[in-house]
Amino acid sequence: MSGIQHFDHELAQLDKQIVRLGKLCNLDVTKDETVMRVLEGEILSENFSADLHKYFSLLKGLLTLRYIVEKQCVDDIGPSHCKEILSDTLLK
Repeated sequence: MSGIQHFDHELAQLDKQIVRLGKLCNLDVTKDETVMRVLEGEILSENFSADLHKYFSLLKGLLTLRYIVEKQCVDDIGPSHCKEILSDTLLK
C-alpha cells in the first residue's frame, strides 16, 4: 500500500468513527469551531450524561489522533499530496 493509500484509508476510518461519536454526543464535528472547542477544553465530558462520558472521551482522543495522523501525512508524503487526501475526507 502506498503512502497515499495508507493515509487515505487511515483518515477515512478515523473520520467515520469521529462523526459517529459526534452524533452520539450531539456534536457536529464537521464544523471546525466544534472540533476546536472540544480540543481546547471548552466542551467538557461533564456536559454530558454519565452514559455519554465514555463516548465523549473517545471522541476527544480520536480527534487528537486525527491531527497527529495529518501531521504524519504531511511529513511522510508532503503537503500537496496530503492536501489531496484531506480534500476527500469527511473532516476538512
